[in-house]
Order: sequence, then C-alpha cells, then structure tokens
Amino acid sequence: MPICITFAGPVGSSKTPIATYLSWNLGLPIFNNDAIRSEVAEDLGKYDVEVYKQRQKERATKLIESGISCIIDASVDRSWPEVKPRLQAKGYKCFVISLDLSKELMEKLHKAKGYNESLERLESIMADHENFLSQFKDEVGISITDENFGQRLELCLQVVREWRRND
Repeated sequence: MPICITFAGPVGSSKTPIATYLSWNLGLPIFNNDAIRSEVAEDLGKYDVEVYKQRQKERATKLIESGISCIIDASVDRSWPEVKPRLQAKGYKCFVISLDLSKELMEKLHKAKGYNESLERLESIMADHENFLSQFKDEVGISITDENFGQRLELCLQVVREWRRND
C-alpha cells in the first residue's frame, strides 16, 4: 500500500524543512508546490497563477496515478476534502503533519525568511489552518506546536516511522 505524508499548516511554518528531513531519512520523493511555482516564474519571466495551477494539477494527478509513496510538501488546509478522496481511491494511506504554531512564532519565522508579502496575510492564512483543524483534527498524525518546534525534525521522523511499523 502506498503512503502519502503531507502537511496542514500556514505558509512559512516549516513544511519544507520537515519534508526534506523525512525524505532523506525515509527515502521518499517529495512533491513540492513551491518548486513548481518557482519553475513557472523562471520559465515565463513572471509568476502566472493559471499556468502554476495547470502544472501543479497535471503533476499531482500523475503522481497519484503512479501509486508511488511520497511526501507532498504543500499544505492541505484548504484542499483536504478534495485531495484525500483522490489519494484513498488510489489506495494511499495518508499521514498528516499539522503545524499548529502561535502567531508570534509565525511572525518570527516569516521575518527570518523574508516572507513579507505573506506576513501581511498572516491572519487569513492562520484562519485557513484553524478551519482545517476544526474539521479534520482527528486525521492529524502529529501536531507541531511552539513547545516542540525545536525538535520537529526528529519528532516527525520518529512518529512517522512508528506509524509505518504499525501499518
């Protein structure tokens, strides 16, 4: 049975570092939405949201159809009701890592990364995540909070390995 590890969490909450760490330690490929976004901007000389959506959808469909176990380095906060059934229809077992960080830590992370444009939308981004949690909290495999953020890499690896052993 193929597995899919994915994330619920605001922009800038540490999805990519966790995905990369898990990939290296578990030998799983990463599907990265940000890489597609950068590719579109590089190819066109500007970012075009429609071209991005088209490429992202085509590649996600191809990945899911392939049945390859993977890590999806993207937030499912708004898309989980659509993504989950597609994965399950292809026999995937899903593991969701939720990044439940305070506004103060998110502001600190955004400033450190230079995410100025999303810093202005932080309230809305965090509201999307809260909405996800209100509907799907029971589907979260591990929750990363301010208290365990410093151990997030090893903690996620440990919990995912345990989940896979119990599969």
